Amino acid sequence: MTPTSSPSPRLWTRSFTVYWLAGLQSVFGNALTSVVVAVLVYGLTGQASAMGLTLALGMLPALLSPFAGVVVDRVPVKPLLIAGDVLRGLLVLGLALGLMNGQVSIFWLNSAVLLSGLITAFTSPACSTLLPQLVPAEHLARANGLMGMGIQSAQLAGLFLGAGLATLLGQASTLLLDAATFLISAGALLLVRLPSRVKAPVKEGFWTAFRAGFQVLARHPGFAMIPVLAFVLNIAFAPMQMLLPEHLAGFGLPERFYGVALGTVMGGMLAGSLSVTALGQRFRPQLALPLGLLSGSLSLAVMAQSPYVELFYAALATLGLGVALTNTAISYLGQTLIPEEFRGRVFGLISAGSQAGMPLAMILLGPAADAYGSRPLWSTGAAVMLLSTCAWLYLGTRAGRGARPTSIT
Repeated sequence: MTPTSSPSPRLWTRSFTVYWLAGLQSVFGNALTSVVVAVLVYGLTGQASAMGLTLALGMLPALLSPFAGVVVDRVPVKPLLIAGDVLRGLLVLGLALGLMNGQVSIFWLNSAVLLSGLITAFTSPACSTLLPQLVPAEHLARANGLMGMGIQSAQLAGLFLGAGLATLLGQASTLLLDAATFLISAGALLLVRLPSRVKAPVKEGFWTAFRAGFQVLARHPGFAMIPVLAFVLNIAFAPMQMLLPEHLAGFGLPERFYGVALGTVMGGMLAGSLSVTALGQRFRPQLALPLGLLSGSLSLAVMAQSPYVELFYAALATLGLGVALTNTAISYLGQTLIPEEFRGRVFGLISAGSQAGMPLAMILLGPAADAYGSRPLWSTGAAVMLLSTCAWLYLGTRAGRGARPTSIT
């Protein structure tokens, strides 16, 4: 690969287009696997709680993301992403072959999910640092919106088609399809050309480099609250996912409407990403982030109190819209405010905060969910998000100062 000196002034360059399309088909395949794994886990154990353990094992390695970020800031990103896709492809291929031979057990399923999560702990902060290398500063907001649109569309398609494909092709063949998407993505990334980037010094001690990630956050007081914010917000969202089936049953809706509800949230996220794409350079992360938080707070409050199913589904869509605005704003601020050689560590901290909150809340709030139900817990989540909005408006304005593309160093 011959690096270029800077990104092309166009958005839809070959490199960005290939990276975008590779990500789409990889996410689609991953969504297919999540459906197959869920069915396999329940079929092997007959226990819904076993699926909770599997999900937790997939999230657990994200706690290592801040340490993985030190590696991401020191090494070329492209080989790291290619290696991640190849390893995940081989992992899924091994599951497919084991399933064909009748050798898949709950131990091997959980081991595969854990290893996949460990790989993601490295690739997630790497992907978060990549867009500023692929697109010029004036197209960065639109590129983030397009990435969100692609990921959400692919997830939606994979979740809706997963059960049908597993029935039509068989579970093993569906896993083979997912393995192929990872390997195709790895091959496509070979076509992506990246400019040279500023990297953290390799000779710097690991723990010194690790602490430097916190030190750079301390220089940006508003942005420094985002890892904590990600942790708190996922705690607030956990009761929504836990109690959604029960709440829908209260409306007299059958179980299949749970998938419709999740699809409605995903549709709202897709609309949010579309709005960012349409705004382009007019996108303002300092405004989008509190607006997204406020939308989430109001949505949870309406979901908790509304007696009308139509209003409930409208609130679900608005919740998805708020999540998309919040996530895109955080990515854009990190890509423009944080110096290039520290982005892996900073995005690793954010990833760890967001992934740790959800399983912790599910464990701690499980008894309260059984005792009190959805309305008080969702109302509490709405209050937590509202307080988070106020905290960001107080501190986040300082993160917004200078958070323009020209501040990239």
